[in-house]
Amino acid sequence: GIVREAVVSTQSTGEQTNYTTQMLKDTKVSVDAMSTGLKEMKREYKKVNIDKIQDLQDDLQDMMEDANEIQEIMGQQYGMPDVDDAELEAELDALGDTMFDDDMSYLDEASEVPTTIPGSSGREEPAASQLD
Repeated sequence: GIVREAVVSTQSTGEQTNYTTQMLKDTKVSVDAMSTGLKEMKREYKKVNIDKIQDLQDDLQDMMEDANEIQEIMGQQYGMPDVDDAELEAELDALGDTMFDDDMSYLDEASEVPTTIPGSSGREEPAASQLD
C-alpha cells in the first residue's frame, strides 16, 4: 500500500518534472527562433525604402490613368450620334433572333478547297492531303 503509493507519486512527480523541463526547452527553442526571425526581418527591412515604394506606386497609378485617358481618346466617335446602350442591346437581340433563319447554303461553296493553284498552268495539282 503505502510504499506503492509513494512510488507512483514519485513517478508522477518525475514525469511531470520531465514534461515541464521539455516544455521549457521547447519554449526556449521557440523564443530563440522568434528572436532570430526578428533580427532577420530588421536586417531586411533596412533594405526597403518606403519612399521609393510609394513613388513607384504613384508612378504606376499615373501610368494607369494615362492609359485609361488614351483609351478614352481612342474610343471617341466623330460625327456619330450618341447611342443608348439598352436600345442597341435590344436591336442586337432582335437581329440575333432572325439572323440564322435565312438560307446560308452560300457558305457551302466557301468551304470547298480549290484543287488548282492560282496562276498555274491550269493542270490539277495534288491537294495537300494527297501528298502525305
